[in-house]
Order: sequence, then structure tokens, then C-alpha cells
Amino acid sequence: MAAIALGWLIVGCISIPIVGIPGIASWPYLLATTVVHTAYAMLLIAAYRHAEFSLAYPIARGTAPLLVALSAPLLVNEQLEGPGYFAVALIVIGIFLIGTFGNERILGGRRAILLSLATGVLIAAYTMIDGQGARAGSTPHAYAGWLFFLIAIPLILLAKRRLDKNVKSLFTGHWQKGVPIGIVSALAYWVIVWAMTVAPMALVASVRETSILFAALASWSVLGEKIRPLRWAGIIITVVGLVLAKF
Repeated sequence: MAAIALGWLIVGCISIPIVGIPGIASWPYLLATTVVHTAYAMLLIAAYRHAEFSLAYPIARGTAPLLVALSAPLLVNEQLEGPGYFAVALIVIGIFLIGTFGNERILGGRRAILLSLATGVLIAAYTMIDGQGARAGSTPHAYAGWLFFLIAIPLILLAKRRLDKNVKSLFTGHWQKGVPIGIVSALAYWVIVWAMTVAPMALVASVRETSILFAALASWSVLGEKIRPLRWAGIIITVVGLVLAKF
């Protein structure tokens, strides 16, 4: 996670001189999202430690857009039209089907499910915060650049303290994979931050989590893994939801 955060830090350091400093209205959101992102990273690590990936990932990712859709009307007065709610519901149902029905082993336990659900709550929280923060400033790009700079620092410091290592040894064996992943994930979330300034947060959040769909298709076409019928049903439902979200 620290190596991934180093990728975020690189993106932040390169982009800040280009995008400038966000408006003062964005800073409360930037400080809040730094705290929430740090807590999210810690919970995510705990969830992956106690739960299998095929349980933790879909529950966390599937819970978040549902919570955003339910809370956006109350917190930011952002109403979806009927088809929008239906599209979000289909995407969430499809995500859960894709992620849940693919492993016949025991996936975890009550603790694993609770950690995954808590991770989803924090994903929803930082999504709402970042959507509002990007809209509050003069440009979402300044917000995104500083976002990656700020959230990277506490994660690197926490990893250093917890592992009791110097910075150089901290990344040994990890930076070759972690840093490129961090850069790519930062660029991907940058698009999400921008998208939330031009589209409803609930729709953006739900479409973002269709990464589970692509992971399932890749596991079938590239890795040769078998996809059970309920997983195929989830893939079809998710695609239908995506089509409806366009309207």
C-alpha cells in the first residue's frame, strides 16, 4: 500500500505545478478526505487479511454506490430520476452476483463480511466528500492533484512506523509493481473526480465499480477460470445497468 501511495505522491508532485492551488472552499474537503482515505486503506488491508478477495472486493465495491445513491438526496440534494435509480440498482445487483458466485470455498466469516461492509462505507464517504470538494473549487483538476499528494503522505508514514523500516527498505521488492499501479489508479480516480462535477455522484460511483465486471471477464478469457451461470447473469445485469445509466 505504501508503494502504491508513492505512485499517488508522484502524480501529485508532477501535477501540482500545472493545476495550481485549489480554492479555499475545497480545503475542508481535502483535509476530510485525507483522513477518510487513510482509514479506508487500513480497513481495506484488514479486510483482505481476513476475507478472500472474491468476498471482500465485491461487497466493499458493491456497497459503496448503493450508499452514495441513498445518501446523495439527503446530503447534497442530488436527485436521480427513476431510470437512474433503476440503473444503479441493476449495477449493484450485478456486481454482487459477479463477485459472490464464483468460489465454492468458505469465503470468510462474520468478521470478514463486517470489515468488507465497513470498507464500503468509507468508499462511499470519500466519494461523497471528493464529489463535493471537486465541485466547490474553481477546477476539479487542482482538487485531484492535491488529493493524491495529501493522501499519500500519511500512508507512507504509517507504513514506515508500523514496519519500523527506513524509507528505502520499505519499498524494496514492492516499488516495481506498486508505483506503476499507484500512478494508474491515481489517473483513473482523477477521471472519477472530474466526472462527479458533470454527472450525478451516484451514477459515477456505480459505473466506477464495474471494474468487477472487467475482472470477471478477464479471469474467464485470460486466466481460463470458469464462470458459473449466476456470474454470467451478473455480467448481463451489469451491462444492462450501464446502458440504462447512459439515459
